[in-house]
Parts: sequence; structure tokens; C-alpha cells
Amino acid sequence: MMQSLWMLIHAFVLLLLLPFRRHPKRVATSIAAVDKAADASDEKKQGEGSGGCGRRIGSGSLLRVPTPWWKAVAMAVDQEVASRRTLAKRRVLQDDDDDNCAREFSLFNTSHTLFTQSWTPINVKIRGLVVVMHGLNEHSGRYSGFAKKLNANGFKVYGMDWIGHGGSDGLHAYVHSLDMAVNDLKLFLKKVLADNPDLPCFCFGHSTGAAIVLKAALDPKVEAGIAGLVLTSPAVGVEQSNSFFSVSDEKPQYQFLNRSILRCCTFFFTQVESSCEKESFQISTP
Repeated sequence: MMQSLWMLIHAFVLLLLLPFRRHPKRVATSIAAVDKAADASDEKKQGEGSGGCGRRIGSGSLLRVPTPWWKAVAMAVDQEVASRRTLAKRRVLQDDDDDNCAREFSLFNTSHTLFTQSWTPINVKIRGLVVVMHGLNEHSGRYSGFAKKLNANGFKVYGMDWIGHGGSDGLHAYVHSLDMAVNDLKLFLKKVLADNPDLPCFCFGHSTGAAIVLKAALDPKVEAGIAGLVLTSPAVGVEQSNSFFSVSDEKPQYQFLNRSILRCCTFFFTQVESSCEKESFQISTP
């Protein structure tokens, strides 16, 4: 945990310093070199339009224009995402030793690409769905054991790596706004419900994932589509940890438990209890 935090802080500092980095200007002073570069530039313009890697200054030297720093950062982020996605796929493909569960992955496209996976019971009749939202700096694969326990009790499980986590797009462990994750969850729930129209759907969220589930559940369309919520250690409050750092001006509004969320929780947990009584959703103990 401390290592991941240190890596995130280090990357943030580097991003702040990049605009101030001095780029050496490489000037070709040789007439022969200038003529050769001009010929190459003319050939490139004929093949690719007006693009090029240099800029002619007057009739003399050639100024090399460096690649913009943000493009280099974007390339580094893309490479890191590709590495995380490959690892996430490998986890799923290597998990083939359970004859009672079929584990699969897929890529879900919103404004970005999200890594999702599912656990489907093979020898048990499916009687419900559970959509899992992991916490900050986690991924849905960490809940594989939990998903298989639910499979044994007749629940098909879906997991979604929210932006910046697991095999999904974005800078690792960074989310500009959790509203992005909330909107992604709404779209993912819509797909899950469309694929399983006759099954009750429950949402499970842990820590920050629970806060995402809570805010999504305030949408009347989501409220109408799901049967209940299960939350563990929901991130609904922020406590000041030291005297020299104030978070009063930085607290997102969604993190504070208000009356509307309380009413939402009370309603959903009442619905879960009544649904369990009516449908006999009694989870067996091992």
C-alpha cells in the first residue's frame, strides 16, 4: 500500500516538473545537412501532407521540434494500461481449475474501455445476480473467491474494474471524478439487466466501491432495476488525520451520508429482506 502511494506521488511530481524541463535545440548548421533535410522534408510532405519533424528557419538552419511532453505521458499511460490489462486477462485464463464455475472476461466500452468479468455457476440453477464493485486501488479479480461462494448458492456474479484500476483505461489508481465511475456503473448495470431480464440483481460494494454504488442507486432508473444493496465499509465520510492538513474544502459532496442516502439504504435493505422471504433466497452455510 505504501509502495503504491509512493509511486503515485512520484508520478504526480514528475508530471508537475515536465513543463519546466529544458529541451536542447538541435540546429543543423551545415549547408549540406540543411539541403539534405530539406529534400527529405519535401518528400515527406508529398507523402503525408504538411507534417514533419522539423521547422525551417529562413534559408539557413533547421530547428528540431521536440515531441510535446503530454504525448510522451499519454504513451507511458497507454503502455501501463496495456500491461495491467494483459495481467487481468491472464488471471482469468489461468483460473480454469474449478469445474463448478465458468469465469470469463470482456471489454466494455463507454467513453473509455473497461475490463469486466463474470463468474457463472455450472451445476447450480441461477436464481439471482450480484454486481461487485471493488474498492480504491483494488480490482475485481480480488473477489474471485467470494464470487465462487456466491456461485455455489445460485448467484451469477459480475465484476467491473472502474477507471484507473485493474484492466481498465486510465492512470493507475487515479480518478479525476468518481462521477465517471458512477456513470460507468449505471451503463454496466443496464447491460447486465438487459442480458438477464428475469433475474433479481443485487449490488455489492466495498469501501469506495460502496460509495459509487450508493450514488448510482440514487438514480430512479437504477433504483427500479435492482433488488438491493450489500455494502462493506462504505466510504461515506472523511476524517481529518492531522492538524496541518485541512480537507474541509476538498471533500466531495457524495462522500457524506445525507437523509436521501439514508432513505435509499433503508428502502433497499427492506426490499432485500422482503425479497429473501418471498423467494427463499437463503444462502446456505458451508
